Amino acid sequence: MKLLAQLRNPVLPDLLGGGENIGPETYNTGGTAAGKLIGSLVGAIFIFSFLMAFIYLLLGAFNWITSGGDKAKLEHARDMITQAIVGIIIAAAAWAIVKLAGSFLGLDLEALPIPTIQ
Repeated sequence: MKLLAQLRNPVLPDLLGGGENIGPETYNTGGTAAGKLIGSLVGAIFIFSFLMAFIYLLLGAFNWITSGGDKAKLEHARDMITQAIVGIIIAAAAWAIVKLAGSFLGLDLEALPIPTIQ
């Protein structure tokens, strides 16, 4: 049974030692791969939130232009624009808090180290 435990996939780098190690300079091994995935997901969420708030702002502006003087449509468009601006402010504040916390804690969110067995 111990012999089967020694079999390795030749395509993947050897993470636990005992053989040829391709090295971290060519592959994201260990904790850096998961950290980069988490950092990329957080970045994608921020980009998505900014884009959605901006699109909502554009829709509010379009509704404002096409309201034709109707008070109800104009009020709805004004509410959409206000909500979009608040959304942009919240997304920017969240991004700033994440960056500030990362700098205070000494963490790089794009390469967040996650402890692994070595």
